[in-house]
Amino acid sequence: MSAKGHRGIDYDLSSGNYGGSPYYYLPRRGIKFSRLEWRHIGVAFAVLVAAFMIILTVHVGLMADLPLAILISVVSVLTGFLLHELMHKYYAQRFGAWAEFRYSLFGLIFGLFTSLLGLLLAAPGAVYISGNLGRRENGIVSAAGPLTNTAFSFVFLGGALAVSGYSVLWTTFFAGVAFLDAWLGAFNMIPVPPLDGSKILMWNLRAYAICLLLPIISLAVLYLSGLIVLF
Repeated sequence: MSAKGHRGIDYDLSSGNYGGSPYYYLPRRGIKFSRLEWRHIGVAFAVLVAAFMIILTVHVGLMADLPLAILISVVSVLTGFLLHELMHKYYAQRFGAWAEFRYSLFGLIFGLFTSLLGLLLAAPGAVYISGNLGRRENGIVSAAGPLTNTAFSFVFLGGALAVSGYSVLWTTFFAGVAFLDAWLGAFNMIPVPPLDGSKILMWNLRAYAICLLLPIISLAVLYLSGLIVLF
């Protein structure tokens, strides 16, 4: 471990320290990443794309449309996983906390296994946070992830509705990403630790209800409009 003065410590070499933070860490402006964190993000991203590909090609039937399956998988993992975690990190660091993503080896292996069964139950990792965050700040940090999923779900739902009468290919793409983002947003609201829903519910019941209801609305619109049949 190489020191970087009193304002921070280079913790790239702390590969065994998954949940800890640098003892002398002081918040710095902007969102910061370490080399170790980028490696963990890269591994989790690749494994999740593989799991989504298994679901889409083996169980959904997009084997004949492999480029479409790849596109849906990459965009879904980008919006549903990476940006979800980055929003946790962004708000935690805004509140002055140390925050870094670490993958869960068991969670990634379990995700690949369940994808072979036609399910996607993965806990690829988490943004570990250390700092003096109160219940409100911790609730906001936790809500940032599922709300990001839901926001992208509505964006892609709008895209699917816009092109549904013109292109089956693009409708399938937009609807597929919208469904996966909404599903991930709703799944994260299960009020069981370490999922985000448990921390949001502990903070504010109204915020929890909103964060839970919004992805359900997106899923309902996909179903009632018939778009989910394409997926």
